[in-house]
Amino acid sequence: MANKVDDSKYLWTDKTSDGHTRIGLNDLARGEIGQVTFAEFPEKMTEVAQGDPILSFEGSKAVTEIHSPIGGKVAKVNEDLIEHPELLNEDDPDKTWIVELF
Repeated sequence: MANKVDDSKYLWTDKTSDGHTRIGLNDLARGEIGQVTFAEFPEKMTEVAQGDPILSFEGSKAVTEIHSPIGGKVAKVNEDLIEHPELLNEDDPDKTWIVELF
């Protein structure tokens, strides 16, 4: 069973040049969750409300479900995380972003 975490302290948000909001995993989350080895997005995620799950992943210390801090339509998901969940272990925002909303 996944832990529900206080997502606001584990996520960063950033506006993109096209006005979308990118949501990603921060250093605090990586430190508390440990090395990420598995990641999965909810099926058919086209729109999310604040508090909806946007990613489930397994780390060496916990299985965690991350919930969106904001609502919006899904512009993009970081599909690289499905095949390469270890990217969430990086501190590069271009690798650790989860979803982009508009």
